[in-house]
Amino acid sequence: MKKISLACLFTLVLGCSSAPKQQDNYQDASFELCNTEVKVYSVSDDGRVRIVCSDGSKFQLNNEKTLDIMRDINVDYCTGEGLGKFNETSRYYTFQCKSGALININK
Repeated sequence: MKKISLACLFTLVLGCSSAPKQQDNYQDASFELCNTEVKVYSVSDDGRVRIVCSDGSKFQLNNEKTLDIMRDINVDYCTGEGLGKFNETSRYYTFQCKSGALININK
């Protein structure tokens, strides 16, 4: 009985420490990137992410890991005011802060 309890506890701990899920990323995008509601959050079969905010802001990412980079860009370049547009290519991140500044940076 003691072994079963330990196994259940171990499984519970592992389950709680898993990688972020799509729902977590959706909520983060809503609060940190859109600064408003997310209207569309979709992930295609090849992993590309498309986000459209209720204020019209649009983001296209190669994968959900890019959300971490977007958070950093928002803080470093847009002083946390949010991004209006974001596009990722093989070599660049192109984004526009909600203040209107349009910026390209190398990956």
